Amino acid sequence: MKYLANRIFLIAFFSAVVVSCNRSSEGARKAGEHIQNLVSATTETEPTPRGKNDDSADDPAIWVHPGNVMQSVVIGTDKKGGLATYNLSGELLNYYPDGKMNNCDLRYGFNLGGDTIDILAASNRTMHSLSIYKISEGGKLDSIQSRVIKSAMMDEVYGLCMYKSKKTGKFFVFMNSKAGEVEQWELFGADNKIDAKLVRSFLLGTQTEGMVADDEAGILYIGEEQAGIYKFDAEPEGTKQGRLVTLSTEENPNIRYDIEGLTIYPTDSVNGYLIASSQGNYSYAIFERQGDNRYIGSFRIADGNIDGVEETDGIDVCNAPVGSRYPKGIFVVQDGYNYEGDNLLSQNYKFISWEDIEKLFK
Repeated sequence: MKYLANRIFLIAFFSAVVVSCNRSSEGARKAGEHIQNLVSATTETEPTPRGKNDDSADDPAIWVHPGNVMQSVVIGTDKKGGLATYNLSGELLNYYPDGKMNNCDLRYGFNLGGDTIDILAASNRTMHSLSIYKISEGGKLDSIQSRVIKSAMMDEVYGLCMYKSKKTGKFFVFMNSKAGEVEQWELFGADNKIDAKLVRSFLLGTQTEGMVADDEAGILYIGEEQAGIYKFDAEPEGTKQGRLVTLSTEENPNIRYDIEGLTIYPTDSVNGYLIASSQGNYSYAIFERQGDNRYIGSFRIADGNIDGVEETDGIDVCNAPVGSRYPKGIFVVQDGYNYEGDNLLSQNYKFISWEDIEKLFK
């Protein structure tokens, strides 16, 4: 989840999460029987720099420029070796070859040495660690962790999201593993760098990855890939027992496991939408953010001027108007199969106008 709390009123970002499959027509066959709601991408990024037509792109994060929204940046992980930043036209701005980055997330307004900065966290599978960056003008990323912050119990870090507590103002990072292990780390300043300490850990039953935290509600959502979405108290002293949100695939044919990326689109401090990537049928499920997270409906991203999207892992959404193409915000997804005509390219990220999605469910 990417949460912009103090910069723009009610602008929030929620992140958080891939394996690859076959041609888009397969996805249409899988989902078409049940899911007729379709949108198309307005823009796509350049292919991942190190992908070479295999599983590379994974999870995006959207950073809104504080003074000029048209200079906002999409940050994407490249599991083959780093982080890439893109402008709103999808052009590659910078590439940071800092390790096999799996998931990323960001927050605004971290106080460091009397300065207020925006920060990005990423799960680094090369170092089995948490990588932390300061986000500067142009979406420039500068490593700012004080040391290599290795997982306490995981053999390999996997999913990640951030959380800023409304209760205490503290910043946290959640990381998980394919074994279902979850760690919560509290971030703090240390000699003009950022360090972290482990404050909670717990175990889910099976593989996890996609996570998103709702800062306003103090809730952590975790996708257990073959079981559904669970919600937890996001505070470090919270219970280690979660509550299942989603119905099973047998009860809801619009959802097919794996459950992957999770993100939240807020409409105010309480209401909005929880969105999940239903990777098993190349679609996206929308739930109410509030209450018991009632299922609203599902949609797919079909071929248009830009190729459609298959087997999405990471997703992110922003409710800030970022130009005429995105008057109600932007939805960014990882594309497991990036085609140009019949040519398969390295994976990339697709941009969709939230206004187009909203129209489907009015």
